[in-house]
Amino acid sequence: MKRIIIIILTCLLTTMAVMAQNGLNINRLFDGRYKKAAGATEIIVTGSQAREIGLTVYHSVSVTDKTQAEIIENLVVKDGVQAVDKEVEYRNGQLYYGFYVLSRQHSSNRYIFFLNQNLARKAPKNNVTLIYMEGKVNADKIKKLIRK
Repeated sequence: MKRIIIIILTCLLTTMAVMAQNGLNINRLFDGRYKKAAGATEIIVTGSQAREIGLTVYHSVSVTDKTQAEIIENLVVKDGVQAVDKEVEYRNGQLYYGFYVLSRQHSSNRYIFFLNQNLARKAPKNNVTLIYMEGKVNADKIKKLIRK
């Protein structure tokens, strides 16, 4: 019985993580396609691990494939239009860095972070990262978390 409850809770938390991005263009990226893709990583953090850092949802995708990187960038830029606050930096006509504060949903703050390390001036890496975060934590704490 205990095992069944744990399985049900795990499914519910994963569903909540996926549902959190509903209404956003980036939502389609969190369909599990990157979990087994070569040169890609997908991470979902919910439950007690997320609460330890003040979040209810942490969902990230990192890719090395340039075609996928362009798709991610385009979707982030589309969602960025909805942001209530943002910090962005473009390099060579491409989004290098983006931190977007989205409107609150269900009393939670929502954030999108994007970084194209291919465009870094010092030691560029073939990697593009997208992170969606949701929780009670404020934007300053999220920025500190990202810098770690």
